[in-house]
Amino acid sequence: MSADASKLLHDLKSKCASLKSAADLYKDCSAAEKQEMLALMTAAAEEIQRTLAALSKLS
Repeated sequence: MSADASKLLHDLKSKCASLKSAADLYKDCSAAEKQEMLALMTAAAEEIQRTLAALSKLS
């Protein structure tokens, strides 16, 4: 596995863990915080998608 692929996989694991943590916290948020949390989770999901696209280009 290339260094680039290893870095992308590391980034992917980190981003997925962050998204999971945010999802776990979501239920305890106020309505206003939920909107902010959804925006953060959406941004994280977009980053995951970009990382997956970059990883697919390496294979």
